[in-house]
Amino acid sequence: MDKNADLVLDSNKNELIRNAAWVGVATIASKILGLLREIVLASVFGIGPVVTAFKYASVIPGFAASLLGGVNGPIHITMATTLSKLPEVRRRKLFQHTNAFVFLVGAAVGSVVFVFAESIIHIYAPGLWVLAKGQLTREIAIAQLKIMVPCIIFAGPVGLGFGYMSAEGSNFLPSISPALSSMLIIATCIVHVFMRRLNPLLAGDALSGGMLISFGASIGAFLQWIIQVVMYERMWHNSNPVPWMNVLKDKDVQEFFSLMLPATISSGLTQIASFTDLYFASLIPGAAAGISYAYLLVMAPLGLLSSMIVLPLLPTFSRVAKTLSWPHLMEILIRAVLLCMVLILPVLSTMCVLAKPIIRVLFQRYAFDSAASTLVSSLFLCYSLGSPFYIIRELLDAIFYALGDGQQPFLITVCAIALNAILDWLFTSRFHLGAQGLALSTSIVTALSVLILFHLLVKKLAGVIDYAALVCPLLLLFSCCGVSGLTTSFAYRTLQSLLSSVFILRFHRIQELLSISMAGLAGIISFFFPLIVLHFAGFRLVREMYDTLKSR
Repeated sequence: MDKNADLVLDSNKNELIRNAAWVGVATIASKILGLLREIVLASVFGIGPVVTAFKYASVIPGFAASLLGGVNGPIHITMATTLSKLPEVRRRKLFQHTNAFVFLVGAAVGSVVFVFAESIIHIYAPGLWVLAKGQLTREIAIAQLKIMVPCIIFAGPVGLGFGYMSAEGSNFLPSISPALSSMLIIATCIVHVFMRRLNPLLAGDALSGGMLISFGASIGAFLQWIIQVVMYERMWHNSNPVPWMNVLKDKDVQEFFSLMLPATISSGLTQIASFTDLYFASLIPGAAAGISYAYLLVMAPLGLLSSMIVLPLLPTFSRVAKTLSWPHLMEILIRAVLLCMVLILPVLSTMCVLAKPIIRVLFQRYAFDSAASTLVSSLFLCYSLGSPFYIIRELLDAIFYALGDGQQPFLITVCAIALNAILDWLFTSRFHLGAQGLALSTSIVTALSVLILFHLLVKKLAGVIDYAALVCPLLLLFSCCGVSGLTTSFAYRTLQSLLSSVFILRFHRIQELLSISMAGLAGIISFFFPLIVLHFAGFRLVREMYDTLKSR
C-alpha cells in the first residue's frame, strides 16, 4: 500500500514539475515576444506620433487587460481561489453566471468609451490639444481607442477564463496568452511596412499605421476569448444555458464580487500613478513613447523575479503569520530581500552603465534614431534608481496581507499617488526636467513608500528586527554595485577599442553586441568577487532561501 502511495506521489510530483516547466517556458516566451513587439514598434514608428498615440489610446484597454483580463490580476486570482473551494456543479454555475454578467458590463463600458473617445483622451492627455504637433497624435489616438474597444469588452471574460483554468490546474494558456497579442501587433507592423513599399504614397500616412496596430491588439483580445470558448465547449458537452435573470441572486456570485471589487479597486489605484505620468508626458513631445520603452526594460527582470520569489513565498508568509512567530517572519523577510538584491543588483549595475549601447542594439534602427536612444537610455537610468524598491514593496505588501492588514498598504498607495502627482508637476513645470523628471518622481515615491511600509511593519511586529542583519549586507551589496559599474565601464571601453580593429563597419552591430556581453559578464563577476573574498554572511541566508523556494 505504501509503495503504491509513493508511486502516486512520484507521479503527481513529476506532473507538477512538468506543468511548472511548461508554465516557465510560456512565461519566458511571452516576455521575449513582448520585448520583440516593442523593438518592432520602435523600428517602424520610432517615438513619433503613432507610438505616442498608441500609448495614450492603450491606457483604458491596457488598464482593463492588465487589471481585469491579466494573469495574476484581481479577477484571475479571485476566480481561481473561489472556484478551488467549490464542487464541480457550483463551480461551473458560478463561472457561467459571472461570465455573462461581466460580459454585459464590459459591453456597456466599451460602448461609452466608443462614444466619448475624444473626451476620454482629452482627460489624461490634454497636452495633445496644446502642442504644435499634437493634432495628428490626437486624431490617431482617438481612432485607435475606438478600434480597441473589443479589448475592454473581452478583458473581463478572458480574466475569468484564466481563473477557471488555474482552478482546473491548467496554467499554460494564461501564461502564453499575452504572446498572442504581441504576435498580432508585430504582424500588423510588418503589413504596414509592406503596404508602404507597395504604395510609396502611404509613407507619410501615420493614421493608417496607427489603426493597423490597434486592429492587431483588438484581434488578439478577441482570439484569446475565442480560444477559451472552444476549450469550454470541449469540457462542457451538455452544459445548460445560463438563466440571466438570476445572475445576481446566486450566493456564490455575491461572494465572488464581494471579494473581487475591493481587490480591483486596490489594484486600480496603482494604475492611477501611471495616468498622472501620462498626463504630464502629453505636454512633452515623444515622452510617452520613450517612457514606455524604458519602463519595459526596467520591469522585465523585476517581473520575472517577482514570479520566482514573491509568489512562492505567499503561502510561507501566511503560514508563519498564523503561528504569531514575529522573529521568524522578519527573518524570512530579510532573507527574501537579500536574495532579491543579490539577483537584481548585479544585473542593474551593469545595465545602467551599458544602457545606451543596449538600447542602440535593441531599438536604434530605421525610425528609431540616436536622439530617441539618448532619451530612452536617460529614462532607463532614472527608473533604475527605484527598481530595487519595487520588489521590496511587493514583499512588504505580501506580509501585510498575510497578517490580515490590507488597510495600511492601501493608505500608503493613496498617499503615494498624491505625492507622485505633486512631484510630476514640480519636476516638469518648475524644475523643467522633462520626461526624466517623471521617471525620477516614480522612483522617489516608490523608495519613500517602501521606507514607510517597513517602519509600519516594524511597529506592527513590536520592533522585532535585527537591523544589522539587513543594513550591513545591503551596504556591502551597494558598494559592490560601484565596483561592478566601474569594471563594466572600463571593460566596455577597452573591448570597443580592441574589437573596432577586428570588425569592419558592416559588422558594427556584432561588435557592439560582443562588447556589451563581455563587459556585462565582467561587471557581474566583479560584483560577486568582493562578496566571496569577504565571506559575505548573506550567502548563507540566500542559500537557505533558495532551498525554500526550490522546495516550494
